[in-house]
Amino acid sequence: MHLLPSLTVLATAFTALTSAVALPQSGSEVESRTYDDKNKCLREDDANTLRDAYVRMISAWNIADAKYLTDDFKDTSGSINILIGKPLDGSVPTFATKQEFVDHMTVMPDNLPLQVTFSTFNCNYITVIWHATFGAAQKAVRGIAVAGAVYNKQKKMWQIKSVDVEWNSLAYLLDIGGSYTLPGQA
Repeated sequence: MHLLPSLTVLATAFTALTSAVALPQSGSEVESRTYDDKNKCLREDDANTLRDAYVRMISAWNIADAKYLTDDFKDTSGSINILIGKPLDGSVPTFATKQEFVDHMTVMPDNLPLQVTFSTFNCNYITVIWHATFGAAQKAVRGIAVAGAVYNKQKKMWQIKSVDVEWNSLAYLLDIGGSYTLPGQA
């Protein structure tokens, strides 16, 4: 079974069923729109802003983009956890807090050349399918990220509360100079 294509189909189907609005792939500097009791869902400009902020965080870390993360932000990724020795069952977030994420990115930023191939959103989630080719092996890494969003009434802006991201870990491993042996070929 091919896990990433299955996850891609499931995430895309989920998002499409709840609100089939594809996002344009252009940069957006528009700040978040108003929020009131009648308007509790992401709007296209808000979703674009958060998507673009996420891509910048992974592609070209700048501490200024941390404002788009809630104080209780968490990031969960089996793809990262396998590379750093954390449990793969989802019981332990990759980054349990905003500060953990910011500290990691400040010391060891990913700086991956992410290219968004598809994104969509619904009321509180943004789904992004991306690819990046980099590093020693120049293998294309394809991934999917689902960002949960909430409106911060005090800051009057939408923020990312959670990110669940998965990608082709073996291609990534090769790109960062690692290697692997397939089962039965030792």
